[in-house]
Amino acid sequence: MTATAATATARRVTGPLCTVALAFVVACAPVSLQAAQADPYERGMALLERGDAEGALTLWIAARDSLSAEGAEDARIGTAFIRAVTESGLERFEEIATVMFYWGFSGVATERTREEIMAEGRRTFTLVDSSAVEYWDAIGRQDAGGLALAVKRFWIERDPTPATLLNERLIEHWRRIADARRDFVYNHSSAYRTDDRGTFFVKYGLPDRVTRGHLRVSESERRSLELPLDYIARFDQQPQYEIWRYATMHPGEFTYFLFGNTDGTGPFRHVQGLHEILSPSARASGEARHRGIRAQYYLEFFYYEDLARMGGPYGLRFAELERRWFSSRRPNEGALEAISRRNISDDQWAGREALPPAISQYDDRPRSALSAQAARVLERGEPRLLVMAVSSPIWLPGTDEGAIRDSVTLAPYTASHTVIARDGRLSEIARAGMLAVDGPGHLSTLVLRHRNEIRHLSVSARHDVHEEDEDPDPAARLPGHLHFIVDQPLVATSDATAEDPAGPERTEPAIATATTDFEVSDLIVGIAPRPELELGDLPVPLLPATRFWRDDPLRVYFEVYRPAPVASGDLDVRVYLNPVAFTNPAVPLPDVEQSDLETGAIALTMESPQPLGGHFLTRSTWS
Repeated sequence: MTATAATATARRVTGPLCTVALAFVVACAPVSLQAAQADPYERGMALLERGDAEGALTLWIAARDSLSAEGAEDARIGTAFIRAVTESGLERFEEIATVMFYWGFSGVATERTREEIMAEGRRTFTLVDSSAVEYWDAIGRQDAGGLALAVKRFWIERDPTPATLLNERLIEHWRRIADARRDFVYNHSSAYRTDDRGTFFVKYGLPDRVTRGHLRVSESERRSLELPLDYIARFDQQPQYEIWRYATMHPGEFTYFLFGNTDGTGPFRHVQGLHEILSPSARASGEARHRGIRAQYYLEFFYYEDLARMGGPYGLRFAELERRWFSSRRPNEGALEAISRRNISDDQWAGREALPPAISQYDDRPRSALSAQAARVLERGEPRLLVMAVSSPIWLPGTDEGAIRDSVTLAPYTASHTVIARDGRLSEIARAGMLAVDGPGHLSTLVLRHRNEIRHLSVSARHDVHEEDEDPDPAARLPGHLHFIVDQPLVATSDATAEDPAGPERTEPAIATATTDFEVSDLIVGIAPRPELELGDLPVPLLPATRFWRDDPLRVYFEVYRPAPVASGDLDVRVYLNPVAFTNPAVPLPDVEQSDLETGAIALTMESPQPLGGHFLTRSTWS
C-alpha cells in the first residue's frame, strides 16, 4: 500500500457513547435489574398500560446489558421502546430509542420474538414495495434472525446522519406510525394496524389537500333528471369516501388517491376508482334500468358531483357527464357506458404508474455528493481493506464583488470522511477518520486491517463550507453516505513479509512474489484523474466514482497476487462489461470508453494458466 495510506487505528465509540446515554437516562429513575431480568418486556408493557412510559423505558434500558450478556436481544423491546418514545413525545429519549431498536434487531430470534420480527419486516419493507414484503416474509418464515438483520440494515443505510447515534429517518417513520394509529383506524387491515390511509400516510406523509364525506344522490339533480326517489334509493348506499392529493410526488402534476367503502358498504380501503365503490346491484342489468339506463350511470353522475370538489380528473369527469345529461338530447346507455369504461381504463392505467417508494423530509433533502470504493486487498501478504472517498457539499455558488453573473465558483469547503465498521450482527465495532490525500480533504483514503468480524462498512462525508453567508440554511445540508457489504478477508500469502512490488504509488497492479495461493483483490472502479489535479500520493491510479457521465473514461483497477514462476503475459484476464466483453492479457486494463455502452453490472473474471491447476476467481461490482 502507499506510504501515506498507513493503517489507521480504529477507535471504538459505540460502547462509550451508549454508556453515557444510558447512564444519563437510568439516573432519572433507577430500577431493580433483578426485577427487569424476570420478564422485562412484560413488566415494561405493564408500566406503559399504567401510563408510566418513562418507567417502562428505564426498565428496558436497565435490562439491555443483562439480556445481551445472555444472547437474548429482544425485538419486542426494540419496537415497544421506539413506539413508546414516539407516541409519548419523549424527544430526549430518541437517541437511545435508535440504539435500542438496533439492539433488538441484531439477529436473535426466538419463538417469543418471531412474530414481532415478522410484523416489523412488513412495517419496514412496505416502504419499498409489495414484492419486497412478500420476499422478506418468505425469508422470515425460514430465518427470522436473517429478517431481523435485514430490517436493521435497511434503517442503518437510510440514516441521514450515520456518524451520530440518532437515526432521524427511523424516528420520523415511527412518529408517522403513531399518528396513523391515532387518526386512520376505520379498520386494522394494514401492516401498521390502520386502514389503508395509514399505509399511505406512513409512506408519504400528509397530503397537501384532502376532501371527504359520503357519496349521495343530490336532491336537486335527481329532480332535474326526473328520477323517482324510490328507484334510486334502492341503489344509493351513501358510501364514505376520501381523496388525498399530493403536489410533489410527480413534477408538474398532482397525484390523487381515492379511498372508499368497496361495493358501497364494504371495507374502507384504497380503491382504483369510483367503479369499485358502486354497489353491485347498481351495476347489474335487468330491473336496475330506468328509461333504458342502468342505475350505475345515474349514480356515477351523482357521485362524481361530490368527488368534483377535489377538482382534477374528478372535476373533468363530472363536467363531461353534466354536459351529456343536460344537453338538448339525453344520452343513451351506450354513450354513458363508453364514458364509464374509459374512466375505468384511465384509473387502471393511473394505478400502474410508478410511485416513489416513500417521501421523507430526510430521504428527499439534498445531501452532499459522495463517491466511495471499498476493496479487499493484500498488503505485504496480509489482508487489508482499502477505502477511498471523494465528495463535495451541495453546490453553493460564490462570487467576487462586482463580478459578472457567469463568473460563479464553488464556495470553498473542507471535507472530512468517516468509516464505520460493523460486524455480522451489524453492531458497530470501530470507526475512524479517513486520511486526506489532497489538502482540503476532498479525496481521502483509509487502510484497515481486515479483521474476520468486519462485514459491513459505512462511509460518511461531512463538509465545512467556509462562506456560510452564501448558504441561507446551513442546517439543511445532510452528509452523503454510502454502504458496503464486506466479504471474507482475502487469503493471506504464505510469506507475510513479501514486499509490495507496486511501490508506494501503485501505478501498476501488484503481483506478489512469494505466495502459494492465487488471489485477486476486489475491483476498484472510477475514472482517470486529470493531469492538472494535484492529488499527492494517490493510492491507486483512479478517482473513485459511483456514477459516470458518458464522456468519462471508465477505469477498472485490481491487483493480482500469484506465484512468481508465471510470467505476466501468461495471465488470462477477462473483463465483461454488461453487455460488452473484451479480453486483455496485460494489466492494468485500458480505460473503457462508455459512449456506446449501456449501464449495468461490471463483472470481472480472472483465470490462471493450466500449470497451476486451472484455478480461477471472479470479482464483481456494479456501476
